[in-house]
Amino acid sequence: MTGTVYLLLYGAGVAWLAPSPLARLTRRGTNPRFGVAAWLTAMAGVVLAWIAAMIVVVVPLLSGGPTASVVVLCLELLGVPERRATLGSPGAVALLTVALAISSVVAFGVARTVRGLRTSSAEHADAARMVGTPAAAAGVVVVCGERPAAYCVVGRPHAIVVTTAAVAALDGPQLDAVLAHENAHIAGRHHQLLMVLRALAARLAYVPLFTRGAGAVAELLEMCADDRAARRHGPRSLVAGMLALAAPPPPAGGLAVAATATAARAHRLLVPARPSTRWCHRVATSAVIAAMIAAPVVVNVLCHH
Repeated sequence: MTGTVYLLLYGAGVAWLAPSPLARLTRRGTNPRFGVAAWLTAMAGVVLAWIAAMIVVVVPLLSGGPTASVVVLCLELLGVPERRATLGSPGAVALLTVALAISSVVAFGVARTVRGLRTSSAEHADAARMVGTPAAAAGVVVVCGERPAAYCVVGRPHAIVVTTAAVAALDGPQLDAVLAHENAHIAGRHHQLLMVLRALAARLAYVPLFTRGAGAVAELLEMCADDRAARRHGPRSLVAGMLALAAPPPPAGGLAVAATATAARAHRLLVPARPSTRWCHRVATSAVIAAMIAAPVVVNVLCHH
């Protein structure tokens, strides 16, 4: 069995089997940054494994033609009889065409979706600045609204949108904590990451790793922003602000302080994990990340011995 088949099996295994263990490992947000790294490592590993496997097959096919040994062996492993495992010229052309077509459709779809999300977010930021009133804090715009809400959208420049109802509902420390949370999203470029993940989830809706991963990473990024805001303004002010703003989700492309897993995040801030628990979780998550990185390398070494 060639390294190509192992790479394909690795990609398929991680794509379909890894989401449940990763969700159990990261759902409590004990170390949200490590949790984000674990999900991104899994997704990147699957994409790179599939690309590498395709290259390993396509290059010999181009150089050695339809009788390339790696192609013949892969076909035999898929159950094609030996006498039929040699592709004819039309078969080779068809294989290349299908592989390139699928890759191009997915890549083009992801790029188009990301571009659309960025455009929509930028338009929303521009509209907020046009109808709203600039606040004393840089980048903050106050708009009239009967429902308390605060969220950020990326644009040129970015904008943090706060409704007049939110300003009335929050006291000074609470508002400062909420704004710090939104600034953490912008500083961490969380919008850009989620745009790519949501585009991948939309184009690969049949692959559990990407569909579940996009939602899991969104929750973990909220926790990352929570941690940064809580360090500066205290967890109680942030939790009070979150509960006061618990409302419908923000517009497409926006990230709001009280839009995702509010109850779980509030409990996490008010009842933090013990230091020993955090260290154990960090070690376990690091081991999982290392295993996902090392697995294809080890397989490649074994296949060459």
